Amino acid sequence: MIWVIFPAWNEEKVIRPTLLALWQAYRGLGEKYTAVLVDDGSTDRTAAEAQAAVADSGGEMPLQVLSHAVNQGLGAGLRTGIYWVLDHAADDDVLVTLDADNTHPPALIPELVKRVRDGADLSIASRYRAGAEVHGVPGHRRALSDVASVLFSTIYPIPGVRDYTCCFRAYRIPLLRRARVVYGDRLCTARGFEAVMDLLLRLGPLDMKVSEMGFVLDYGDRVGQSKMKVVKTIRSTLSLLLRRRWERMTIYTPRHVAALEAAAKGGSK
Repeated sequence: MIWVIFPAWNEEKVIRPTLLALWQAYRGLGEKYTAVLVDDGSTDRTAAEAQAAVADSGGEMPLQVLSHAVNQGLGAGLRTGIYWVLDHAADDDVLVTLDADNTHPPALIPELVKRVRDGADLSIASRYRAGAEVHGVPGHRRALSDVASVLFSTIYPIPGVRDYTCCFRAYRIPLLRRARVVYGDRLCTARGFEAVMDLLLRLGPLDMKVSEMGFVLDYGDRVGQSKMKVVKTIRSTLSLLLRRRWERMTIYTPRHVAALEAAAKGGSK
């Protein structure tokens, strides 16, 4: 089973075509999948438009809607979706995260999943690998991502990772189960857009195998304005990076992580 998580806040204009693109990507492949929409306190018709996409697919597209009563931020949306999936998934399933604004092409999900099935614990659609292209992204957003890639690779290197800020990823279920054991409810606590980086940093100490593939990021057809507050995101991202680096050196050391996982295995016997 492939579980595809869409954290969404007021995305009524784009969630329908985004979900239909997922349906088109898996038509005829003979593989089970479920779209998991985490409606993070939307005040528009996001949930209704998602249900309309199911109707447009002739009822073929499986959809699970999880709702927050009020907006809690991207981190909470990711955590709600991930933990719900972990409660329902098998170990050989794959979980995929991507933006709900139709800028990440669902047609690439099968290739991301294949890389996990071929042995990766995590596969990432990257803007810094061969074949990658970026169109229509404002210059300051591109500069922010480029600087973040260099900064994160220097301060908190994770083997195989160049793109720390792209949410378009596929995860092996046991990797996320290990993260849940180690961090509990502290997994993905950042509220804003830095939550995407926070999730990756939390996985860093788990000795994972990562595979990145280049993809085309096109903002040309994006509807509406980005919700990112750039200056605030820069400040919170730098603070997060330094805090997570310190924690990796002092709290989530390889020995401590191994001890937490061993204790969890012992308690489950």
